[in-house]
Amino acid sequence: MIFNWQTSDWIIFFVDILAIVIVVRFLSWKVNHKLEEVEQRQKFETRQRKLNRANQSFTPEEE
Repeated sequence: MIFNWQTSDWIIFFVDILAIVIVVRFLSWKVNHKLEEVEQRQKFETRQRKLNRANQSFTPEEE
């Protein structure tokens, strides 16, 4: 079946393969970018919690 394809069929096949590769690479880039964003947000939240705990320990109410 594959061996009796015409030239136009092969061109469509290769264009489809190229489109799949482009979509997979784009989606993997998008997922990696989103994971980096989430990681930065978590680091920021952790830093904020540490600062809040440090500031609460120096409040005059507790002394």
